[in-house]
Amino acid sequence: MNDIYIYGGRKKQRELVEDVVNWCIQRLMPRYKTLDIEVNLKKIPDAEGYCLSVTNREFQIEIDKTIEKEDDFVTCIIHEMVHVWQYASGVAKAYCNGKLAWKGRDYTNTPYSKQPWERQAYRMQETLYDEWKYCR
Repeated sequence: MNDIYIYGGRKKQRELVEDVVNWCIQRLMPRYKTLDIEVNLKKIPDAEGYCLSVTNREFQIEIDKTIEKEDDFVTCIIHEMVHVWQYASGVAKAYCNGKLAWKGRDYTNTPYSKQPWERQAYRMQETLYDEWKYCR
């Protein structure tokens, strides 16, 4: 059974996060049953969200709770859940020494806009948002 923990934010935000995270798991990783995902809703000054892979089954996500528009908030959650999928499937790896790899290739010094995992997450987030919205 996947474990999802959500902290911070308002009750409505936590409920929305739970709905979107569960939907993303079913949509992207339906066979995964041992994920441990912690989502912290807090004010983030320099980004809308982050995803940290603790292990290939444990993840910490931070989402900026001050995102005002629901579609932007949901899109941010979906973007970070794409990263969970990338890490869980092993296509993206973050090493404890700060190295970042994609499909076995080192991308540690690659600019953000050219990082393949970010490019994929940005490509997928709108399509997945449209699917999620249609399924509601």
